[in-house]
Amino acid sequence: MQIIGFNLTKISIQREEALSGNFKVTSKIDVKNISEEKIDLAPGKSVAKLDFEYSIDYEPKIAELKFKGFILLLGDPKEIKDTITDWKKKNTLLTDIKVRTFNTIFHKCNIKAIQLEDELGLPPHIQMPKIKTEDSSKKATYTG
Repeated sequence: MQIIGFNLTKISIQREEALSGNFKVTSKIDVKNISEEKIDLAPGKSVAKLDFEYSIDYEPKIAELKFKGFILLLGDPKEIKDTITDWKKKNTLLTDIKVRTFNTIFHKCNIKAIQLEDELGLPPHIQMPKIKTEDSSKKATYTG
């Protein structure tokens, strides 16, 4: 299956408290539904729509970011039908579909999340690369 579309339908960010002391940041992707879309793109192919929610939580109850959206997958009609049937029966995805869709969600949403976190004065939820000097040789090194 091939990813042919990515759309966000809702972005929500809320900051409850000022940062103080220790806090923990967790993120989670939930696949909400998979259904067949009636889009005629390529002869002999079908399209599945995967609805998702991606959340980033700063605990204890400091801030929360939520992204809702969908990914469109193009594939063989049998493969699309089997994926939808598996989802409805077991609420699971095949590993290769899960890896590709989750990586797309992470890539697209994390870029927006970092920008929103900066605007609300929150530290990034993922570690950013840094350049620092080594005292002994005064060389700059990159850690990422």
